[in-house]
Amino acid sequence: MARAEMTFLSNEEIRRIHDTSIRVLEEVGVVVNSKGVCDMLVAAGLERSKDGKRLLIPESIVRSSLASAPKSLLLASADRKKDIRIPSEDKLYAANGGEGIYVKDVVTSDSHPSRTEDLRDFAILVESLPQIDFFWPMVGALEAPAHLKGLFELKTCLEFTSKHVQLDAHNADVARHMVRLASILTGGPEALAKRPIISCSQCPISPLSFEAGLVEGQVEEARAGIPVVAMSAAVAGLTSPVTLSGTLAQVNAEGLASLVITQIARKGAPWIYSSDSSAGNLKTGSIDYEALESVLLRTGSGQMGRFYGLPTMTAGISLEEVSTTLARVSEGVGHMMTQALVPSDLASGLGGIDNARGASFEQLLVDAWVWDIARELIRTFETNDAAISFETIRDAGLDSNFLGKRHTLDRFRGEFVSSRKPEAMYKGKIEDGERGALIKKARQEARAILSRPKIPVLPKDKVRMLDEYLRNVSRASL
Repeated sequence: MARAEMTFLSNEEIRRIHDTSIRVLEEVGVVVNSKGVCDMLVAAGLERSKDGKRLLIPESIVRSSLASAPKSLLLASADRKKDIRIPSEDKLYAANGGEGIYVKDVVTSDSHPSRTEDLRDFAILVESLPQIDFFWPMVGALEAPAHLKGLFELKTCLEFTSKHVQLDAHNADVARHMVRLASILTGGPEALAKRPIISCSQCPISPLSFEAGLVEGQVEEARAGIPVVAMSAAVAGLTSPVTLSGTLAQVNAEGLASLVITQIARKGAPWIYSSDSSAGNLKTGSIDYEALESVLLRTGSGQMGRFYGLPTMTAGISLEEVSTTLARVSEGVGHMMTQALVPSDLASGLGGIDNARGASFEQLLVDAWVWDIARELIRTFETNDAAISFETIRDAGLDSNFLGKRHTLDRFRGEFVSSRKPEAMYKGKIEDGERGALIKKARQEARAILSRPKIPVLPKDKVRMLDEYLRNVSRASL
């Protein structure tokens, strides 16, 4: 079976990036801004630099961490019907974007700071969209107390979507509470470790450092058996080398350091190789997700994860401002097809706007509709003898007639998506039709879905248990 994927690096280049990353870890090391985590790592064999500010990671510990890390894992759903098992031979699992700070109507340009009810509405939309496989908190619950914000967000996610939830924990206390909160739905922490209905994205900070709260949260998650996504977010030319290969080497070093931390915290803890790195706009000092080279950074990172045999999350999928110009789905397919070809098991980004700073209900639907077509490109294609069919080539070589052959009649619909879905006919140009008609259609659809009663997916007794846990945490923090 063949699956369409891009490659950017040769085998020799992959090895060179790996060797450079190992040298960086051994000679430069990483900053870990947590005494407790530093002590844990030193006890396991890491060495302090001469000035005592960095931890040096021997290649032997990297190798042992790679050996103990699971090469496949489960991202469980609360209802057991939407489980994700990675790696998958024939699917790139997609999530929406995450942690925007405002909600924008891209038709009118009106916006407002995000609140818990906005997160709830995004969860309801994602639950209704079969194109989206797991859920990121699309926006933050900004009105919640800062120390409880993550718990309010997790409770809202669990209440209104049965899909796997991936979020982050800003410190060890939040991580522990998230584990306990999610355990209410699974029957306890041990059951949660066997069927993790949540995973956590814990970002190394480029260049080569780990923030205290995030790394302490990562250790707690690893010990609880919660999958950790090590999402480095380097910005080439600003927080990493300006060259793509240099950024890939640094990001790879950051990822391997995160893997070491996770495996020392708990040998065999689930861990996902990840990168959300991008080009930098050196004129403005900002992230440039729309740069063509950002897709190459994702591709190279995906190749490095595959080199180690690890589950990967390096693909980013969204239309951003392109969505406002579309008259129909087919016009957006070409833009998203390239993103779909990144070698990755997981992807995120649907519904995000303004380089992930905000989110939009109508954007989420347009992205999902276009993704429904673009993802067809990365399904598997048969390459066995029956699919190649020497006999068909032989017979048509004699009579010049492929159309009438049984091989053609039996396989045409399965081989070409355009024969099954007319909206997949990509023409590479803006077609006749009202500019922006698709986003307006999505706005109407989103409003129709959100006008219905907002009914939790959980039974009432489970909702009460989540509410009671949050009340207890709130009282204890006063």
